[in-house]
Amino acid sequence: MFPATTVRSRRRDLAVFLALAFGIPWLLWVVRLLTGVDLIAAGGMLAAGLATFVTVRWVRRSRDARRETALAPLGPARRLLRFCLVGLLLPLVFAFAAIGIGALAGVYPLDLTGFSGLRSVYAPATLGEHGVPVGLILYALAVNLGLFALLLPLAFCEEWAWRGYLLPALRPLGLWPALLLSGLIWGLWHLPGYVGPQGGSGLLPFLITAIFYGVLLGWLRLASGLIWPGVLAHAANNTLITGFVNVVLADDDPVALANPWTVGLSGWPGWLLMLAAVAVLAVHARRAPQKTDETPGLDSLPAPRTSGSSTTRSGPARQTGPGH
Repeated sequence: MFPATTVRSRRRDLAVFLALAFGIPWLLWVVRLLTGVDLIAAGGMLAAGLATFVTVRWVRRSRDARRETALAPLGPARRLLRFCLVGLLLPLVFAFAAIGIGALAGVYPLDLTGFSGLRSVYAPATLGEHGVPVGLILYALAVNLGLFALLLPLAFCEEWAWRGYLLPALRPLGLWPALLLSGLIWGLWHLPGYVGPQGGSGLLPFLITAIFYGVLLGWLRLASGLIWPGVLAHAANNTLITGFVNVVLADDDPVALANPWTVGLSGWPGWLLMLAAVAVLAVHARRAPQKTDETPGLDSLPAPRTSGSSTTRSGPARQTGPGH
């Protein structure tokens, strides 16, 4: 069992983190209610990063915060690059596949002759034209790649918080409880954006998506030992998937595209794909041999050291990546 002082310290750290991460978005919700100015999305993402910084640096006073929150070490480079490619490309593959599943199920038709969904968003004046608009596709991709680059700092703030700090903090509960609970907490953190006359209907499907996607992001963090692949996956979901994949393939059907239960990766087609991926990961984790110190696995999370002691703290276990 953990010493009572260690348990109290861990609970204090977690309480400070959650109070800041959740409190600031709700303050921004009050600002929106009073002024109409909506800063919840960007401000909330920054708040998650601030909560992590305050908790790790000032409350816990970690001696090696970069390793404990999966910012380092960055080597070996090939391994990091491989996981970053997985983080960037796999969500896009899943998103295209989810759109295809929805189309095959008859949820919405695909328009691969006129590309009306793409035209309605990026070139409304060309609606009704036929043929593959290569230039327009490249333009839409460029726009979303630009947004992807701009969003990376905010995606970093979130991943540093939810997968860098929170997931390891919950690891004493067990691998899968930590993955699922961290995804649920991440989803509930978005609640201020859904409280209002137009947002409530999408909350439940969003929570389901957050849990599934959070498990996959958590796996990337634990398997790679770093948050950087998850940062790319997070930013890709918020830009390339929502602004490019969905409109390139989905027909311009306002009813179908407005249904949060059915559209792409964030609807039931995407849930099926992510559930299958989670099942594969669960089987792999059960069958995987014990990892060495040089090859971190999902269960290899060494405990951090605190600034006030030369012994290892028996607090939340944290993976430090290869070569620690």
